[in-house]
Amino acid sequence: MTRNPLILAFLAMTLLLGGCSNRSIGNKIDDQFLEPKVAGQIQTAHADLTSPTSHIVVTSYNGVILLAGQTPRPELRDQAEVAARRVVGVKKVHNEIQVQAPSSGMARTNDALLTTRIKTRMLASTGVPFADIKVVTENGIVYLLGLVTREEANQATAAIQKVSGVQRIVRLFQYTD
Repeated sequence: MTRNPLILAFLAMTLLLGGCSNRSIGNKIDDQFLEPKVAGQIQTAHADLTSPTSHIVVTSYNGVILLAGQTPRPELRDQAEVAARRVVGVKKVHNEIQVQAPSSGMARTNDALLTTRIKTRMLASTGVPFADIKVVTENGIVYLLGLVTREEANQATAAIQKVSGVQRIVRLFQYTD
């Protein structure tokens, strides 16, 4: 069986970038399982949290949970946070859910494109630990999670500020210094 050199190069690059992180493979796997557990708890907390009137994004980095998106009522925002805190393995919850109508499909597409531009900028910037920073964009607001030094956080923020379309940057880093 012949292996495609392009596939092998992609696999090698993925392993190389994955190995450049401050987190262990175990932490990464834990986060991958934590996100759906938290999302599931939120779904069972209230039916309106999964209805078309709400759009909730759950992100985990090193056991720290980011809740972003929109919901129509403040009590739903609070219920989502309480549900997230109940999940075993959650160290901290940042509740950034906005009380408003859910973002449109076009806004979500723009957010995905903005995230791609941000990651490209970070990758091209020296001093920014690309592999240690998770970028989440919701309604033009950029959330940054990761294990970094304060200097690395400042360099990442400076790089991202140059990307057009960024409405606001919210730093949710865990500092290593």
